[in-house]
Amino acid sequence: MAKARTPAQNGDVNWPEVLKKYRFSKNMKQASLAEDLNVTQAMISRWESGAIAPGRDMQGRILAMVEQETLATPMVGWRQFVTDQPAIAAVIDPDGRIETVSVGLIRETGIGRADMEGQRIDGVFSGDLLKLFSWLSTIGFFDERVETVESADRYCIHRPDGAEDSFCVHNMHWWRRGEDRRPRWILTGARVDEAEFEALREEFGAQARIMPVD
Repeated sequence: MAKARTPAQNGDVNWPEVLKKYRFSKNMKQASLAEDLNVTQAMISRWESGAIAPGRDMQGRILAMVEQETLATPMVGWRQFVTDQPAIAAVIDPDGRIETVSVGLIRETGIGRADMEGQRIDGVFSGDLLKLFSWLSTIGFFDERVETVESADRYCIHRPDGAEDSFCVHNMHWWRRGEDRRPRWILTGARVDEAEFEALREEFGAQARIMPVD
């Protein structure tokens, strides 16, 4: 039996996924996107939660915006695209090694590119990201059996000078095949405050959830 679609999944576009990926890639808050689209922040929130889908005219505006800024990125340049992201972003291989980090992740962690790229995630982070990596492996993410995951994570950071820090992030995760055809974990996220973090965890009922697909 076919799985029933939510209102936001009718048609060929998963609007919650499209909007969140776009926002995270631009390091945007819902209020900023609402201003760009001339709608209320509450409307953006309803679209992203899957409660309703954008109207037909708005769908065209959103797709034009996303295609221009994100979807048109050349396949050969996707790593550079991640590198240049002002948002939190990274490419991680199936063995847990960090291959590429964004300028946004460098800024938020205070750790240089040379101290992250090539390292295993457990050499830079602890806590939620390690739990997430283990869970993604368990659910078949790296076997391409799951397309997109959403999570609320507390980043616990270990800097090379011995200092430690932590902050909360709302993340989206999907895979993309690397040059060797093995799937890579593409992580993008936006920093959130403690209240937003707790609200997301309550909404998900866990640290992470699998995003539905058509």
